[in-house]
Amino acid sequence: MPTYDFTCEVCGTPGRCWRPAEHPPRFCSRECRTIGMADISLRKPKWPVSPELHEQIKDLYQKRAGMTNAPVVRKFAERIGYPDWKIKRYAQRQGWVIRRKKEPDWSAAELEILTDNAHRGLSGIQAKLKAAGFARTLSGIVQKRKRLRLPANLSGHSARGVAACFGVDVKTVIRWIGHGYLRAIKRGTERTANQGGDYWFIKDKWVRDFIVEHLAEVDLRKVDKYWFVDLLAGDKLGLGPLGASGAQGEARETERLVSAEIRRAVGF
Repeated sequence: MPTYDFTCEVCGTPGRCWRPAEHPPRFCSRECRTIGMADISLRKPKWPVSPELHEQIKDLYQKRAGMTNAPVVRKFAERIGYPDWKIKRYAQRQGWVIRRKKEPDWSAAELEILTDNAHRGLSGIQAKLKAAGFARTLSGIVQKRKRLRLPANLSGHSARGVAACFGVDVKTVIRWIGHGYLRAIKRGTERTANQGGDYWFIKDKWVRDFIVEHLAEVDLRKVDKYWFVDLLAGDKLGLGPLGASGAQGEARETERLVSAEIRRAVGF
């Protein structure tokens, strides 16, 4: 490491010290260094914005309103040799980009509306919130519904899911709904007729009522027995998720208990 003879830039005191070749000494003490580095106006900015570059960025954001997306800014930054974050930050400081405010926290009333209407489509949930005097964006509803794990946590099924559990075609479930045997409601999505129409939402309670009132429509040989047991008698027996059990003896005992419970439930 070379030795330098230097004069302090602040107090003019001569000195000698060792320094790396790329960092020659400028100050004799820490106090002088603090004073000397305080005037940050002497530092040259790493990414200066000249008047010409200012006009180019202004043209990019104002003349192409609505078209200045991330790929466009990235391409412009690569062309001038600047990082794209510098261009975006400069545009924000100039007021050419609207800064989006973070949405406020969800209130208890909003969460209740979201939970009660989680089976609906996004526009349907937004309409319910608006009717109650709350304004939420679709993206905000999506994020909150994901964080609450809705509608996955709802105790209900789609028509296709009910069909799979009963071992029948989905058209059979639609026929049950059409005849009024099985209660169901629309989710309120924006699916068109060419896409198969809106989804159905069927609560567990409505499936239980259908089984009790229209048992003749159910072929017990095709039913998913573990789902069937969990639906009708799982809470009463305290069995939990029966499908997770691998012991044959326990499964046979479970079937015997559930068979008796089902007979009592449906009035046999």
